Amino acid sequence: MKELKHLLAHGNEVRLGNRRLDPFRLKQMFNNYFEKDAEKSRKLKQKHEELSLEYGLSQLFSPKQKELFQKKLKGELLTKTEKEYFSRTVKKKVAALANPELHRLAQKLMEY
Repeated sequence: MKELKHLLAHGNEVRLGNRRLDPFRLKQMFNNYFEKDAEKSRKLKQKHEELSLEYGLSQLFSPKQKELFQKKLKGELLTKTEKEYFSRTVKKKVAALANPELHRLAQKLMEY
């Protein structure tokens, strides 16, 4: 292993049996594999975060409330009725979610 490591580190050709391996190609294949694996992991993590957020929103808001929440978050214009509904219901829930003391207590409860 030490010899193989030394050969690769210095860019020397590696011989395995009667085969010759180019160190540049070996490094390139390894890097390509590593990048693909990292990209796959990143996409999986992103998908998990999206689904987790969607699940959390579904626990607190009705479908219409989630829609208004998303519209407001994106800065889209709300109709007069939507504005009134948002301020009467959704905004109160959002204010409670934004309360750091409530968040701290919820985390404490989840520790059991």
